[in-house]
Amino acid sequence: MLAFFNRMIRDKYKAFIAYSISAVALLEMYVALFPAIKRQSVQIDQMMRSFPPELFKAMNMDPSMLSFSTLESYLSTEYMSFLWPILAIIFAISIAHYILINEIDRGTIETLISLPASRVRIFAERYFVGLLLLAAFVAISLLGIVPLAGVHGINYILTNYLTAAGGAFFFVWAVYSLAVLISVIFSEKGKASMVTGGIITLMYVLSIIASLKDSLKNLQYLSFFHYFNGPDLLAKNIVPDYMVLALGGFAVIASIVALMIFRKRDLSV
Repeated sequence: MLAFFNRMIRDKYKAFIAYSISAVALLEMYVALFPAIKRQSVQIDQMMRSFPPELFKAMNMDPSMLSFSTLESYLSTEYMSFLWPILAIIFAISIAHYILINEIDRGTIETLISLPASRVRIFAERYFVGLLLLAAFVAISLLGIVPLAGVHGINYILTNYLTAAGGAFFFVWAVYSLAVLISVIFSEKGKASMVTGGIITLMYVLSIIASLKDSLKNLQYLSFFHYFNGPDLLAKNIVPDYMVLALGGFAVIASIVALMIFRKRDLSV
């Protein structure tokens, strides 16, 4: 029972620990710096508001939430807007590759498909253990702020972090499902990573273009970054419109298509 599930846990737990430790280390750095930042919040706020709004749009930041007077607004700008998505995207892609393309890359695909198990089972167990690892990473990398804030004696709003973790899960689920879909199409890890990274980068660029030019505003609906808004989730405790439907719907559809391709693809090479 769950042989492929257990094997993936054994093979990927070190990567999970490494990414989680990296996220916690970043959180500790930001939380430890917050008291000093807060004391200078008025001067910092004035300085940051002097920058052109287009700069913050390009960095997926909300100019109205640039106040560093609360931990939530501070982390939404410094952590959720840029660093956390990068860390989550890289981890999601690395997990997605394990489902198939790693076996091709290592030359063990023949052994995998010769096992007495259906392709549906192989895919499902690996897909869901990857999703479980990503959910655990989201919990550690965002809800981990709560105990760190307690250690440093900093006030926090728990509901904001729960909302942010929920939104972050849907974002990383969509990225993961996209990476899984690309990884079952290609046979080379480098090419799969390049295509997935290219699509995500294109989405980021589209969100920037849409925010800067009204005539191209509708392009934002093609980007994950439109639905995942760190400042809204963490600083405002607001779930962006259609986030669950758009990101969750894409994740489900992409995973189903990936399974269909996985079932029919010639894996004897």
